[in-house]
Amino acid sequence: MISMEEGLPDGYMFIWIGDVSPDLFIEMDKNKDSNVEPSEFSDYILRQVNEGKGRLAPGFDAHKIIDNMFSNQDRNGDGKITAEEFKLKADESAAHDEL
Repeated sequence: MISMEEGLPDGYMFIWIGDVSPDLFIEMDKNKDSNVEPSEFSDYILRQVNEGKGRLAPGFDAHKIIDNMFSNQDRNGDGKITAEEFKLKADESAAHDEL
């Protein structure tokens, strides 16, 4: 038997299922240093997927998707996401359910 996995809308590599936490940045920042490091970001996204709160595009390398998502959020390319970078990115895509 072949298993089928539901795809995502065109152009999306990750979607949230249900409501997105209003404290998303705080939840990602596990060490509470006001920055989200790549490992914190990756751990958080994978946890959301494992708990059924988010979905990654099937058929793609999950780590590559997450790395790309992180790079998109890290607007100044310094290897960490600040609350301001995160806020600015969220404002740009307020109508989307993608991180």
